[in-house]
Amino acid sequence: MSEKENETVNIDFSKLTKEERVKAVDDVLDDKVRHMLAMDGGNMEIVDIKENDNSYEIYVRYLGACDGCASGSTGTLYAIESILTDEIDENIRVIPL
Repeated sequence: MSEKENETVNIDFSKLTKEERVKAVDDVLDDKVRHMLAMDGGNMEIVDIKENDNSYEIYVRYLGACDGCASGSTGTLYAIESILTDEIDENIRVIPL
């Protein structure tokens, strides 16, 4: 495990500022997700992160070939959410815009 990955795994997401949360999520997306999207000519960006009680709603926008792709609201979305819940916090929900 790289030093960068180790930092992400050991964070307490609830204690981070909004900017730090965006960076933590972006780091995981860079390491584990974006290369898969890029293989199909796509990408994604974080639009917002909102705290809702003890859960976190991460609003994302798909870019390039991923924009409008049906997989963005099914399998790809599930995979992204699963990676983020495993790497950052089990109470993350990813919502595509």
